Amino acid sequence: MTRDWDPDTPGKPVNAAEMEIYVLKSQARRRIATKAAVAGVLSAGVLLVGVPAIAALTAVDVTYTCGSAEYDFNVELMSPIPAATQGATATLTWKILQPTAAAASPLPAVSSLPATASNKIVLEGDVAVSGTPVVPQPTTKKASGSAVPAVDVAEDAAVPLPTMFVTVIPTATGPVEVKPDKFLLKVVPTAAASPTATWYTCTPKTAAEAAAAAITFTVAPSAAATSPTPTPSETPTPTPTATTPKPTHTVYETVTNKPSQQVTRKPGGGAATGGGGDVGPDGRMFVMAGTVLVLGAGVGGLMMRRRRPNRG
Repeated sequence: MTRDWDPDTPGKPVNAAEMEIYVLKSQARRRIATKAAVAGVLSAGVLLVGVPAIAALTAVDVTYTCGSAEYDFNVELMSPIPAATQGATATLTWKILQPTAAAASPLPAVSSLPATASNKIVLEGDVAVSGTPVVPQPTTKKASGSAVPAVDVAEDAAVPLPTMFVTVIPTATGPVEVKPDKFLLKVVPTAAASPTATWYTCTPKTAAEAAAAAITFTVAPSAAATSPTPTPSETPTPTPTATTPKPTHTVYETVTNKPSQQVTRKPGGGAATGGGGDVGPDGRMFVMAGTVLVLGAGVGGLMMRRRRPNRG
């Protein structure tokens, strides 16, 4: 089989069979490059969006002492949503989950608690808030949450723990740190003698474990602080001045219409001819433009014919 080569592109086959193979390889490389670019974009999106979201949902194990026993709870503090702004109320979420390890013991119910609307499980906790936007600092904020058990809770069974919420009102911009502290587990049973009974008072075993569950969020400026307030400019009030009317003198004039000539310019004796160059370009300009177009077309055709591959 005869093998022809493009003189302008060394190494590139131009006969029918090899040209088809060359085109197929080029298309395959283009598809691979496109897929690689799409995969890179998706990977970057996962790193920029997915990783922070996963980190925000990660709970930290904190050992609490509840009475005479210790329990490893999964503690999770979540930043305000929407983001906190100066002077606005920011609500944080505090979740305490029962231990999930196989050998860990959950916090048990002191007595049975039927799943009725009048029975409630109440959590009341303290969080330590520090940072320039909070005054005074550090300060302790109260968190609370309650829920009706979805199913009957038997005695010594794991108590479902409701989610707590805490609110802060930042007075300035900057970072705020929130650290979990002790919490109380209360119930409102229908059969209890008192309206509310405290079952457990739980405190962190060590300050280091509580600090590991702390979160930090940033307070942004409020909309009123970021937009400048226009300052009104003082405009002097004009003072009216007294005016004295002046006497007027009336003159009457009589006007008489006179016929005027309607033809102000008379034509000359003959037709005006020979505008010459003052009228516009003459025919030589069009001849030169046509010559340039013909020469350009000829040169372009020669170049295209020179680059055309030889078929054999």
